Amino acid sequence: MTRASFARWVALLCALIVFNAEAGAVRHTLRADLVGVWRLVRIEVRAPQGAQTDPFYGSASEGLLIYDRSGWFSVQIMSGPRPALAVPTTRPQAPGGSTTGAKEGVLDTYYAYYGTWTFDAAASSVTHHARGALYPSELAATYTQRVDVVGNRMTFTRTQGIPPSQTVQTKQWERIQAP
Repeated sequence: MTRASFARWVALLCALIVFNAEAGAVRHTLRADLVGVWRLVRIEVRAPQGAQTDPFYGSASEGLLIYDRSGWFSVQIMSGPRPALAVPTTRPQAPGGSTTGAKEGVLDTYYAYYGTWTFDAAASSVTHHARGALYPSELAATYTQRVDVVGNRMTFTRTQGIPPSQTVQTKQWERIQAP
């Protein structure tokens, strides 16, 4: 084997080693991965007793989450079935009207808030800093969740409670492509 062919063989071997290392490397989520529009696919809650319906969002949830590059976000989630309620001609309507029960049902099946977001690459977490919310008590609230983006799927994971009654909530989102 000549010196030139040996050098080519070594270069090829090095290239294969680098290629295999990159192919097997774990890709970390980056801030830019979150930017875009996401559709809620599902919410799952795991408790020590097994899977359960999310106590806050209920079942059959739908939603939309938007992250922009400047650091703003907006999220809306609704679950069914939603009560029928006509759009009022004025707001606010007088309290105690005939639609009070339906309004409670509407509030119980819809959730929304918006604000700014920050990303911690080391922890792979996103924190929402609420600036406006359906529930007034959430103004200025902060919510941190682990986030992983793989392809067109984004998964939030949040653990609540303490063992042995700890629950793990997982929200799975799918990127919506531009029309």
